[in-house]
Amino acid sequence: MVWLRRGVQTAFLLLFLYLFLASAEHPIDRPGAGVRLFFQFDPLLALASWLASHAIPAGMLLSLVTLAVTALFGRWFCGWICPFGTLHHFCGSLRRAGLRDRMAAGGYTPWQRARYYALAALLCGALLGANLAGWLDPFSFFFRSLATAAFPAVNHAIVAVFTWLYDANPLGVTAVSEPVYEFLRRHFLAPQQPYYFGNVLLGALFMAVVALNFLRARFWCRYLCPLGALLGLAGRHSLVRLARRADACNDCRLCLADCQGGASPGTGDWHPEECLYCFNCQSGCPAGAIRIEWGRAPKAPRLDLGRRRLLACGLTGAAGALLLETHPVGGGRAFNPELVRPPGALGERNFLARCIRCGECMKVCPTGAIHPAALEAGLEGLWTPVLRMTVGYCEYECTLCSQVCPTGAIRPLGLAAKQAVRIGLAYIDRNRCLPYACARPCVVCQEHCPTPQKAIWLSEVEVEAPGGSRVTVQQPHVDPELCIGCGICTNKCAIQGPPAVLVASAGESRNPGNGLLLP
Repeated sequence: MVWLRRGVQTAFLLLFLYLFLASAEHPIDRPGAGVRLFFQFDPLLALASWLASHAIPAGMLLSLVTLAVTALFGRWFCGWICPFGTLHHFCGSLRRAGLRDRMAAGGYTPWQRARYYALAALLCGALLGANLAGWLDPFSFFFRSLATAAFPAVNHAIVAVFTWLYDANPLGVTAVSEPVYEFLRRHFLAPQQPYYFGNVLLGALFMAVVALNFLRARFWCRYLCPLGALLGLAGRHSLVRLARRADACNDCRLCLADCQGGASPGTGDWHPEECLYCFNCQSGCPAGAIRIEWGRAPKAPRLDLGRRRLLACGLTGAAGALLLETHPVGGGRAFNPELVRPPGALGERNFLARCIRCGECMKVCPTGAIHPAALEAGLEGLWTPVLRMTVGYCEYECTLCSQVCPTGAIRPLGLAAKQAVRIGLAYIDRNRCLPYACARPCVVCQEHCPTPQKAIWLSEVEVEAPGGSRVTVQQPHVDPELCIGCGICTNKCAIQGPPAVLVASAGESRNPGNGLLLP
């Protein structure tokens, strides 16, 4: 059973990574159907989205399957399927510690109640409209970290190594390295090197969470994971149980040595809500006194969360939600001009109630325009998607971000509908624009404008050049009725430094109150 579990864990981790890499290409038909798979089976995301937005996408009803299986069979999802849990399980197995320390680590500790308090705070906050489950949800955390930090770093490292091999060509290795690089370029590497704002913080958090496994195996799963807490509560009285033969047990406690969930197996105080059903305790018992078998659920030790502590955490989550909800930006009181959301994004309040900060839209964007937000939408909007036009732009013929969103925060759009959506409005900074500020000819922004009827039009004007002579230049203007805010004019502007064409959120379709002009 241990080797079967390892095989299943590896298979699901490879499936997750395959779907992650597949989103780097340009998928056909419905790419989101595969990429969204793991998120749709996540009951924490479904519950938080439902509490915050009072709606749930049909695909996320698959999470009910996860809850039903957990109620019948226990936390097998965490121990066998969760790819983030698999990563922690592997890193925890690399921890070098003496037998006595490993046996002590396999026992239950009161600190493991922390994730239940985190779950209470998140759900109470979601009930008042602040959906922050994506901060700690394992699938969102894992995918976001891979998309914005790990994959860009690995991509850059591979390109740098093969570039050095090509330039230096030691011992004529290019005959071997170039075919390998071509294979990686076709099947693994991004079409262009991805860059993301905030990637250092996200990468540092990811490395810290992984490194904690060397302090205590599956540290994330034991102390931090709110999905594990939810599934632990659902599977507490499952029909699959740990049975200990008292007549065969010699109290050697070796079953604790490889228990990564801290479930205290074989001690008479087994905690089913902590058990990952990894079968390490059964395989590690030299007397064969421990079995995991079908049967009537035994009376489990009381899960004492403390009503006062649980209430305090719930009130903390609720108070935090109220503070976040009263932030002026995006709440109808004010609109941040730098907060440009992807096409198809819901109105700001509904968008924040549904977005789980998973980073799928960032990963799939072919120009790398979608980045994790800092504080453009307040703390509540941290790591939600925002467009950075200086890095990329919204491709006119692309609808990928709307296809991969698992919660409907970015609604699915056909190409014609997407091309009619306004995500913002471009405007000209005449202090930097060459025809205005320097009397130099430039029509780059107008040439790149993708709308069928150009949203940027030119007027021929005779101006005075620096030497006193008169020259005729074509000065650009933006037609607010035609501009969709795609940002290609900003991205392609010939001016170095701050571009002369900028995009603001004014005029966006999703928030009618955020208009450039009065009705």
